Amino acid sequence: MAPPPQSPRVGEELQDWEEGTGESSPPPRSPRALKPDVHEVLRRICERLSRTGRHVQALASPSFHGRLARHLQRLPRRYLVDLDVDDKAEDVLLHWEILDECADPDKRPVFRARYVQCLTVRGDYDGSNQDLDEPCQRLMEDLSLERRKAVDGNDSMSISSRGDLKNLLIHEIIFSSLDRPKLLSRLTALLSEIDLNIREAHVYSTTDGFCLDVFVVDGWETEETDELIAKIKETLTHKNASPSNSTNSSTSEKILDLQQKVGDSEIDSTMLTKGEKIASGSSADLYRGTYNGRDVAIKILRIANLNNPSEIEFLQEVLILRSVNHENILQFYGACTRHPNYCIVTEYMPGGNLYDFLHKQNNLLELLTVLRIAIGISKGMDYLHQNNIIHRDLKTANLLIGYDQVVKIADFGVARLGSQEGQMTAETGTYRWMAPEIINHKPYDHKADVFSFAIVLWELATSKVPYDNMTPLQAALGVRQGLRLDIPASVHPRLTKLIQGCWDEDPDVRPSFAEIIVELEGMLQHVQAPKGASRRSRAKMQKKSER
Repeated sequence: MAPPPQSPRVGEELQDWEEGTGESSPPPRSPRALKPDVHEVLRRICERLSRTGRHVQALASPSFHGRLARHLQRLPRRYLVDLDVDDKAEDVLLHWEILDECADPDKRPVFRARYVQCLTVRGDYDGSNQDLDEPCQRLMEDLSLERRKAVDGNDSMSISSRGDLKNLLIHEIIFSSLDRPKLLSRLTALLSEIDLNIREAHVYSTTDGFCLDVFVVDGWETEETDELIAKIKETLTHKNASPSNSTNSSTSEKILDLQQKVGDSEIDSTMLTKGEKIASGSSADLYRGTYNGRDVAIKILRIANLNNPSEIEFLQEVLILRSVNHENILQFYGACTRHPNYCIVTEYMPGGNLYDFLHKQNNLLELLTVLRIAIGISKGMDYLHQNNIIHRDLKTANLLIGYDQVVKIADFGVARLGSQEGQMTAETGTYRWMAPEIINHKPYDHKADVFSFAIVLWELATSKVPYDNMTPLQAALGVRQGLRLDIPASVHPRLTKLIQGCWDEDPDVRPSFAEIIVELEGMLQHVQAPKGASRRSRAKMQKKSER
C-alpha cells in the first residue's frame, strides 16, 4: 500500500515566493536620521537589560557584547532608528533569537506571536483607523499616518456617542525567513486570509539575506498565541499543499491552456541577434538586439528562476501583447514559447522607463509635457479597458519612453482579461501604486488601474517618489487607512482635482480613462499659450539641478 501524500514543509512553501525588489528595503530618510550611534545604542540596550535583572548570565558572558554588536550590524540602520531602546531593549534579544533560529533551514520560516494590549473601540469598528481611541491612534503614528476626520469634520466626539464599545485585542506577529521578492505581499495576503487586520508593520532586510518582519494586528480574540501560530502555519500549508498533485495538475493545465491560446507566436531565431544586457528583473533579463533589421528589446526568462508562476506570467504577457495594437502600447514582434528558452521580442525604447527618467535622472517636467505624457498613457489604458484588459501593475517603471518622447505601456505579466471567470481579489501590483480595494483583498475591476494612474500623474506633476518617507508596505497600510499623497499648491488646480478624483476611495467615483482623456485634453488646450501653434510641439524638459 502506497504511503499517503505528504504536505510540503512550511519552510518549503515560502521558498518560491517572489516579489518586486525593495519591499523590505528602508525608505529614503534624511542622512542624519540614518546615522545613529551604534555604540551608544549598544550601551543603552545593555544598560536597560541589566536593569531588568533577567539577563545577568547573558550579560556576564565575555562574548555577549561582540555578538550583540554583530547582530545589530546585520540589520539596516533604520532598525536602530525605529527602536525605542528604553521600552524595547528586550525585543532586540527576541529578534536576535528569531534570526538565529532562521539560520537553520529546517526551521524556516519562523513565526512568533505575542499579545500586546487591549484597546477599546466602537462596536462597529471594521478595521479602518477612523474614530479609534487615543492608544490606537498612537500605534498608527509609528507609520506617520494621520487619523481620518469624521464625516462631519468633528474629530473630537466621544466614542460612546457613536456606538457601543468593544474590546480589541492587539497582537504582534514576527516573521523571519530568506528575504525574497514578493514575500511581503504573500505574507499580508496570508494574514488577511485568517481575518487579521494589519495595523502597523516594520520590515527589515539583513545583510546576509534574511528578513525580519514585525506586524501589529487585531482580529485574534484571545490573548493566547499558540493557536494563532498554528492557524498561520496551517493556512500556509493548506494554501500550498498539493494532495494527489491536484495543484500541480491544475497549474500544468493552465500553462497548457495559455500555450494553446498564445498559438503561433514563434520568432525566426536565425533573424534574432542578442546584444548587451540593459536591465535585470526578479526573474528575467532584458537585452538590446536586432530582429529582421529592427532595433528590438529581448526579454529572456532566467532558467534558474523558471517555475510555474513565472511561466504563467510569461505566457500571459505574450497572450496580451500579441492581441493589442496601439501607439501607446509596447509593440510586440514575437516570442519563443518553448520550454525552457522563453523570450519576448518587442520594439526597443531608447528612453528607458519613466521611473528612472523622473527619479534617477532627476528630470522636472513642464505642465505641457506632463499633460501630453498623461494623455498618451490614458489613451493606451483606455484602449486596454475597451478591450477588457486590466493591467493591474500600472506604475512609472512599466511606462517606457520611445522616440519623440512617446510613452508606451509595458509589462503585462500580471494583466488580466476582464472576462476571465471569477472576481479578482488577489493582491496584485506594487504597493506604492496599489488601490485600496486590492490592498484590502476585496473584489476589484478596471478602476484599480485608475487609482494607479493617479499616483503616476502625481509623480509626473511633482517628480517625487510616492510615499518616499515610508517603506512600501507602510505606504500600503496608510492607503487602506485613507492616507493620500500631498499635492503641492504649485500643481495646476484642474490637475489636482483630477488626481484626487482618480484616487477616490470609492472605485465608482473614479473617472474612466475616456473621461480622463477629455479632461486632460481640455486642460492642455486651456493652458497652451496663445501662440502655441507656432511653438515647438515638444515641451522643454529641465534638470532639477538647473532650477
